Amino acid sequence: MIAIVRSVVGAAAVVLSLVASIAVAQLSLQLRGTIESVDNQTLLVKARDGTMMNVKLADDVHVFTLNKASLADIKQGSLVGIIAKNQMDGSQKAVQVYIFMDEHMHEPWSRDANSSVLGEDEIVNYIEDTVLANRDQALTIKYKESEKKITVPANVRVVMLVPATAADVKAGQYFLAPKGKQVSLGVLASTIIVGNDSADFAM
Repeated sequence: MIAIVRSVVGAAAVVLSLVASIAVAQLSLQLRGTIESVDNQTLLVKARDGTMMNVKLADDVHVFTLNKASLADIKQGSLVGIIAKNQMDGSQKAVQVYIFMDEHMHEPWSRDANSSVLGEDEIVNYIEDTVLANRDQALTIKYKESEKKITVPANVRVVMLVPATAADVKAGQYFLAPKGKQVSLGVLASTIIVGNDSADFAM
């Protein structure tokens, strides 16, 4: 009887381990920091919290560089990605705005405003969708079957994402991998944004 119980427990442990492995493999995460070195499609990076890790660029990776822009460059119908901080009154305030110049080259990072990431001392959200209105230092964007209004303070950096290639990824750059996948040897990045100014990455 004991042997049977041990066998059942052992089998259950194996199943749980496999489920956990699959869950980890499917988990999307947002990673940002600095690129320490580049070896073909593999990057050694220092994450924002100081952790060193490997980032493998997918064979069909989407690479973007950044050009400075302004809130006035955002028109009705523009596709934007917004990193926003939750406010005490339930509203959201932008801390970074990305404008996608070429929607056809863009792989959606996340269209779920509830997919939160932990900042240094607060929860911030990544929200991505089409702009319905841009007025009074606020963007109204399409969200599921409704609308979401996000305040954009005057000092928030707005940048345009310009399509690039893996050859444009260099050591010493700042980076954002908004849709990484945890794998056994580090993180697999299907999209990466690189640039030379830390302020462009809400570091």
